Amino acid sequence: MSHRTGRRIAAAVAGAALAAALAIPATAAVATPTCTTTPRIDGSFIQAALVDGWTSTQLTSEFSTLTNACITSQVLQWTADTKASTTVYPSGLSGYAQSTSTDVVSRVLTAADSAGVSEYLGLQTNDDWWNTYANNTTWLNGEATKANALADDLTTKYGTHSSFAGWYLPFEVDNWNFTSTSSWSAMATFYTTIANHLHALTPGKPVIISPFFNTAGGQTSSQWTTMWSSILASAPIDAIALQDGIGAGHATNAQLPTWFAATASAISSGRPATKLWADSETFNPDFTPMSIGQLVSDLNAVAPYVSKTLSFSYDHYQSPLVVPAVYDTTYRNYLSTGTVETSAPTTPTGLSATAGGVSSITLNWTASTDNIGVAGYRLYRGGSLVKVIQGAVTTFTDAGLTPSTAYSYTLAAFDAAGNLSAQSSTASATTSAAPAPNPLISTGKSYTASVAADPSYPDTGGTELTNGVTASTSYADAAWQGRNTGNPYSFTIDLGATKTITQVSTSWLQTKSLYIFLPSSIQVSVSTTGSTYTPLVTMPAPNVSDADQRYTYAAYSLSGTGRYVRFTVTPASSAWSFVDEASVRGL
Repeated sequence: MSHRTGRRIAAAVAGAALAAALAIPATAAVATPTCTTTPRIDGSFIQAALVDGWTSTQLTSEFSTLTNACITSQVLQWTADTKASTTVYPSGLSGYAQSTSTDVVSRVLTAADSAGVSEYLGLQTNDDWWNTYANNTTWLNGEATKANALADDLTTKYGTHSSFAGWYLPFEVDNWNFTSTSSWSAMATFYTTIANHLHALTPGKPVIISPFFNTAGGQTSSQWTTMWSSILASAPIDAIALQDGIGAGHATNAQLPTWFAATASAISSGRPATKLWADSETFNPDFTPMSIGQLVSDLNAVAPYVSKTLSFSYDHYQSPLVVPAVYDTTYRNYLSTGTVETSAPTTPTGLSATAGGVSSITLNWTASTDNIGVAGYRLYRGGSLVKVIQGAVTTFTDAGLTPSTAYSYTLAAFDAAGNLSAQSSTASATTSAAPAPNPLISTGKSYTASVAADPSYPDTGGTELTNGVTASTSYADAAWQGRNTGNPYSFTIDLGATKTITQVSTSWLQTKSLYIFLPSSIQVSVSTTGSTYTPLVTMPAPNVSDADQRYTYAAYSLSGTGRYVRFTVTPASSAWSFVDEASVRGL
């Protein structure tokens, strides 16, 4: 199982959707920060897709948000995808097509010029990195050549921008997949090839990398020191922005000093000129904004070891363009006062629950209040936290429930500092009974998949998804098939003849500690010919606890006709999704 960083998940988080969907709560006025409070964030990563979706006015507003929060640098995470042969700007590279609707590089640099923000340009991403790592020097050499060509093109087009401050190499090294001296040597060569080229191309502009560690296993902190001492002895990297791993669930706050001290020791031994920066994660494991209290605690934990702090990512998880404005307001309040405020919101009142059919219950309540602003509500079902609701809302529909089942709920309000109210009184409701099921018509039927399963968790072929064999909650169970991608994919069942379809279901695994997530949605479509498909139903991600579990997406009382039934899966992130069964009922 690959232990991947939360960095890869950020593009899939529903942050951008929050901006359109949430009512932003009113917030108290806050004094302009003097930018003397420490520790604080100095910079933020940003991804091209977010920039591409903003108007010029919004982009200008975003840079004002950064400077008002004393953030003076930004890293555009990548400018090209060498696997897809795409760029986020109109490049002069042969064989590449632009994947964005705007020239993201030009827009970011122009806005940074005006705002006085230093901009670091990321080179390429490539999903094959997560499978190849440092075990294929031919692949690495090819990527180094592509990186240098990309840098040449970017410098030719944008090198005169005053904000252009340096370079970022997106490929992330970890403590799980680089355990041999040969892999260290390969990475040292890779870094040296690119860094020497960049230093000659743009003298004085630093080259930054951002490795990560996962304390669940892999190398120890002492072995980590040995690895980086070896790499830095020959690789002229100017800054290591070490991911703290808190948001990704890779570390606890108490473990940060050990790992940052280990990295500082490696720099001292291998290349004292290299700077140690922090790359502090500003999201929670469920990809909601991290509380400012937790963020400041993490900043304090690494402050003795670092000279600068980037974030992943203020632009994505604290920006008023993406999440409730109270996160930015509360952080700026910290900068103004030097402390994180501690006043909890009032307890929500008037909670009611009303069943909405066989699989949903709608909740309503009276809003809480807070001295700075309510950031959202934590929803508990049967005593377990199942949903963090962002924004100043007073209604929520809990979907994906089981028919004929009684559910009880409580609610607690939270603010952006991380202060939590007491839980509300309990409200209960019971879902309606499901209609009598029609016969299974998919048992033993063949299917095709648009993306092959990973060889480590394979699709054994034939009828594995329709054979009725269900898996346990262990990802190692042979009944599971796994795919490691953030892109949508599908599997299509051939019923053998045209049928009337009345119910569909499909079962998936959640093991968050291993980055196996339930899909964010599954759309079911039908076709009589196998060429043109008509959407039948879309099943959203359920609200569930963080516990390891097997969950079945189901839809009832459908009315569709077709021989082919296609399940289109939208993963929750660029990580793993595991499926064991798909079924169709009808006549």
